[in-house]
Amino acid sequence: MAQVIIVSNRLPISIKKEKGQLIFSPSLGGIATGLSSYVSNRHNSLWIGWPGIASDDLSSVDKENITQVLGNQGYIPVFLSKKQVENFYNGYSNSVLWPLFHDLPGKKFNEEQVKEWWNSYQAVNSRFAETVLHTAEDKSQIWVHDYQLLLLPEILKSEHKDINVGLFLHIPFPSPKRFAKLDTSRKILSGMLSSDLIGFHTSSFVENFSKSIALAGLGEVINSQIIMNNHVARISEFPMGIDYEKYAEASKLATVRLAVKEYKRKYKKLKVIVSIDRLDPTKGLVERLRAYDRFLEQYPKQRKKVVLVMVAAPSRTDIKAYQDLSKKLVTIAAQINENYGEDGWLPVDYINEPLPFENVSALFQIADVAFIAPLRDGMNLAAKEFVATNKRHGVLILSETAGAAEELSDALIVDHSHPETLTNALNQAINMRKRELRNRLKRMRKKISTNTVQSWAKTFVDTLQQPIPKTPRLTRTLTQRLRTRMLKEYRNANKRLLLLDYDGSLVPFSENYEKAEPPESLLNLIRNLAEDKKNDIVLISGRSGKDLEAWFGSLPISLVAEHGAAIKNVGHKWNTTEKSDTEWKHLLLPSLEKYSALTPGSRVEVKPHSLVWHYRAASPYHAQKYAVIIKRALKPILRREDLELLQGNKVLEIKNPHVNKGAAAMLWLNKPHDFVIAIGDDVTDEELFSILPLSSHSIKVGRGITQAQYRVGSYKGVISLLKRMSS
Repeated sequence: MAQVIIVSNRLPISIKKEKGQLIFSPSLGGIATGLSSYVSNRHNSLWIGWPGIASDDLSSVDKENITQVLGNQGYIPVFLSKKQVENFYNGYSNSVLWPLFHDLPGKKFNEEQVKEWWNSYQAVNSRFAETVLHTAEDKSQIWVHDYQLLLLPEILKSEHKDINVGLFLHIPFPSPKRFAKLDTSRKILSGMLSSDLIGFHTSSFVENFSKSIALAGLGEVINSQIIMNNHVARISEFPMGIDYEKYAEASKLATVRLAVKEYKRKYKKLKVIVSIDRLDPTKGLVERLRAYDRFLEQYPKQRKKVVLVMVAAPSRTDIKAYQDLSKKLVTIAAQINENYGEDGWLPVDYINEPLPFENVSALFQIADVAFIAPLRDGMNLAAKEFVATNKRHGVLILSETAGAAEELSDALIVDHSHPETLTNALNQAINMRKRELRNRLKRMRKKISTNTVQSWAKTFVDTLQQPIPKTPRLTRTLTQRLRTRMLKEYRNANKRLLLLDYDGSLVPFSENYEKAEPPESLLNLIRNLAEDKKNDIVLISGRSGKDLEAWFGSLPISLVAEHGAAIKNVGHKWNTTEKSDTEWKHLLLPSLEKYSALTPGSRVEVKPHSLVWHYRAASPYHAQKYAVIIKRALKPILRREDLELLQGNKVLEIKNPHVNKGAAAMLWLNKPHDFVIAIGDDVTDEELFSILPLSSHSIKVGRGITQAQYRVGSYKGVISLLKRMSS
């Protein structure tokens, strides 16, 4: 199972600091709650995001503790300063992109202010990219979420063009003409188009995006594929679901049953209209209150018979538009209560705080009507949560501009451009016959019970892994059947070539790279294989020639050191393909030693042809922090000296980019062999896999998408295969 790395603005865990203590609690965002159930059921996944607290408020010890605690749960924090949060999140993301994408009236901002926000937006996307690239295995599946990170796919691809990136937009995509008015629209489209798969909630959002691409002249959409000069991406709709079982089974929980009793006692025999959403200008909360006001005015017989329970959970409280909206809702709710309220009855119960799952479920269970009428919404999962929870008597009122309306057609669909439809829907819902409302609920429940958040996520990831034009086929697990077929070819061959990596492929990784000597059993196994006259065995490693000579020099095999910088053919002396007195090492070594001293547990290895920073034994916080810093600090020198920095498995290696395993292996691949096999676990082995003849066999050890044909889980699978070859 390939590793999936989820990247979103927020982690599903938020952190506060009170009286010097770090407090960890679940996040309230839609993505966090929606994806948490998928991640909890998937072992091979990581989640990268901001932990909800500004780095200015954290000491180095705090950051290390946070990294450790979150790391134990599969979460990796991206630390952002208060200024970054203000400019990137409150500024560009939520004051520019959010209203634009939701077709809200745009507010005029100072040009210099917007420019500062945009610069921060770019910088934070780059900061996320650094963390992803540091964390990802050689070709992990990277799943980027939402409008805050629209530049991230392009940044990732610029560093590693073969990395697999999916992007999902959880909010609407605006009309092409409206989007084109944004000064940075082409840059944002370019960022998105670098993805391998781009997903939206509905077909209408897909259509808007496709037309925007055509309008900008950035590509051609043919059969759900975006064709560009040097890249092909998929585009499709993936309507997001909910954790259906969680809501459908909520009534069995004692805490929910208790909350139901309390609400029934509170609202007595009133018909309950429930409105639950985040406090946001896009949610149409003011419009809902005004529609309810008109309902009470036009249908006076319903007074003292109904109550509107409006839950508006605070969000983005630092933004003035949200502060103003909060005050406005309080004022309107109070005015309705003053106009129509009587002793023992208030028509509106306004709740301006987030409610826990138990209370939300209880309100949905007792609701006669769920009034879900956003002005515009990507999906609106609250509508689906109501349908899953309420099993007997509820009516759903839903805006046609909510993504969920395309699935939940049995709801009473309303149109904000005609405000009277909201008032009429309230009256129709209150008076609907039980048989009709039960049939409507039943049909909607059937739809959402199959399209769950788990199936949504699996479908997206499965699609991301499927090959598209100009990409390699999926690697197959080396099953018993495939192993048997490979062994048959091996035994029938007259001349064989075995190209074997060492660390991670023949032995497990060691925290101390100096103490990774091969066990006697491995030496005996390789000796047995090498004594077969039909076999040419080449150990092709990133290790130094000194290590390989000390460990394997007595065996009748060929050795390749430092990914191809030095070669020793069996029976011959070492030959080098690069001078060992490389001047560039003197330039870079002081920096590596400096950051190694700042990272307890890390070490610098000086090889004749390369420099390596090992950090397997370092703490996750220090490793992540200084790996990112090293890459950034050394980039100018690497570019000037024509060097490459390889991100290996808990190592950074600096070397000549023209020296690689593929080039080294040509010395043997140019000779006739009727059976060729190459085995490796790292990104350095991809150069070898890519140049192998079509008739050869290639095996990737461990996780990640690869150019190899087959995969085994660990070095143990390799040893098992080699033992069968030697028997």
